[in-house]
Amino acid sequence: MIRYTAIAIILAVLFGALLSGCGENPATNEEMVVPEPDTVSELDADAGVTTEASDSGAMAPDFTLKKVGGGEVSLSDYEGRILVLDFWATWCGACVEELPEYQEMYEQWDHEKVDYIGVSLDSDIGTIEAWLTGHPELTLPIALGTDEMLDEYLPKRTIPAARVIGPDGRLRYELGPGPSADQVRDAVKLLLEEMESGSAEAGGA
Repeated sequence: MIRYTAIAIILAVLFGALLSGCGENPATNEEMVVPEPDTVSELDADAGVTTEASDSGAMAPDFTLKKVGGGEVSLSDYEGRILVLDFWATWCGACVEELPEYQEMYEQWDHEKVDYIGVSLDSDIGTIEAWLTGHPELTLPIALGTDEMLDEYLPKRTIPAARVIGPDGRLRYELGPGPSADQVRDAVKLLLEEMESGSAEAGGA
């Protein structure tokens, strides 16, 4: 009886871990702190955005990543635009399940104002390309994360997770671990409203 109870407890813990995300990369256990804004906005899974973004946040760390399909991408390429960083991997079921939602958002966004990078935690570009071959409906920009970039943005390597960088280059939202596409949608909407409000004020000055 005791043995069955112990097994039930273990199964419950494992189930809870699956619900929260794909877990941490066992090869990386650094206790490092992601650079956080002084007053970073908080998002609630049920209610969406609950506090406004702060303009006093820290600048997002720069990075240069290899893109799937060739070439490189850097944070500086997106100056003046909102940038969504979606941390995922082909082996992460929860990550893969929300990619179609990111695809839908990506197709709706004005890419002169909002863009997206799917930062993969896979081991190499070839693995990602092989997986994408079986998912031709996904045309999202994908890049391979580096240890240096992940140390800055996702030190615990727990996915899925997302970061949203404002058009001023500041880290505005840190979302996850766990599916965050709906929260990303809300965060981008708020930042677009800020951009439009700022443009209107500048035009009226």
